[in-house]
Amino acid sequence: MPSMEPAEDGGDAPSRHGRPPSTTHRELERVGVELFTRRGYAHTSVEEIADGAGISRRTFFRYFPTKADVVWGDFEGEVEKLRAGLDRAPEDVPMMTALRRAVVEFNRVPPEETEHHRARLKLILGEPDLIARSMLKFAGWRQVVAEFAARRLGQSPTDLLPQVVGECALGAAVAAYRRWFADEGARLTDLMDEAFMALERMDPAIPRTAAEEGR
Repeated sequence: MPSMEPAEDGGDAPSRHGRPPSTTHRELERVGVELFTRRGYAHTSVEEIADGAGISRRTFFRYFPTKADVVWGDFEGEVEKLRAGLDRAPEDVPMMTALRRAVVEFNRVPPEETEHHRARLKLILGEPDLIARSMLKFAGWRQVVAEFAARRLGQSPTDLLPQVVGECALGAAVAAYRRWFADEGARLTDLMDEAFMALERMDPAIPRTAAEEGR
């Protein structure tokens, strides 16, 4: 198996496609997703992605530590935007309503980016070689939701109820994504809104004990 460490190749060679030997995370992600979709993730090498972007293999690793990270782009930065959106939610807005609005906004993309976004998510949720990485990446997203729920509930993020909210939120988001794959005429934000409305109707802002429920 070839090493994933940057090769000491002495720097960037001139691009055979006439591009300067530099790029952006965004451009490299787009090239990678296009190649993965067309040729298959397992059959696309780092060298081929780098060549498609007009850079060297060494430069590729300045942007992404592994091939698997390409489909995620700047996911950590996007998760921080979700955190900021939840932080801005007014206290008088119910917890699950605030979460629904923030997640819908998190999934809003310009119309011209729709097909790329769909292809990227299909890889993330459907490519066997990426499933393990997806679990790790989504754990950070889920934790941001759990931390928000914990603040609203006056609990620790590791307590059961905030963790349940985080798990349910991730499940609702993934269900909306999968529905979007099956219905290409649907809008992702509409599906996400519908999925989170179902959770909103179960808002546990005032947890009840088993005794209070008459059990």
